[in-house]
Amino acid sequence: MIYGTFAMDYAVYQDNASWIFWICYVGLIMMGFGIWFRYARIIISQLYILTIPVVIWLVDFGSRLLTGTHWFGTTEYFFGDLLPGARLVSLEHFIILPLGYLALWLVGGKIRGAWIISLAEVTLLYVIGRLWSEAGQNVNCVFNSCFPYVPDDQWYPLRWFLLIFGMIGLTWLVLTLILSFLKRQGYNKNIS
Repeated sequence: MIYGTFAMDYAVYQDNASWIFWICYVGLIMMGFGIWFRYARIIISQLYILTIPVVIWLVDFGSRLLTGTHWFGTTEYFFGDLLPGARLVSLEHFIILPLGYLALWLVGGKIRGAWIISLAEVTLLYVIGRLWSEAGQNVNCVFNSCFPYVPDDQWYPLRWFLLIFGMIGLTWLVLTLILSFLKRQGYNKNIS
């Protein structure tokens, strides 16, 4: 929660208040509440939203470090002209998933229906992004694609929802299969 608050405060300090609605910042705060109140549904709802996009970001970051090229184009900003504080904020991509999955494991509890929270949250963030941010800031990629190979045309808003809902659904499916496998193997942690 502290890192998410720091990221949001830094956005306001840099006079970019709409940046407080970046999905990763919101995810950090929401997971913090999930941990604080020991509510696994909130934690996993954020993991459904964040897992695939953050993995893509990390792969792109690693690709840039190892090969000098970006596979996806999602981390070009990081290696450009960026203030040190913004770089520090962006490093949250390295901790958000390990922290989230560790928190889920430690908190345990009911997770059924968390995907509904995920879908409602990203829909709300899309609407807020379109209404409150500028196209030049492109918070959560709502105005145009953050991926060079996803076309920006009149169908982009539909593509945005299909992509994000698809990533949430895929993450839900994989985590459901993993938890099911672990239960068959005798894993007794109370996550259901």
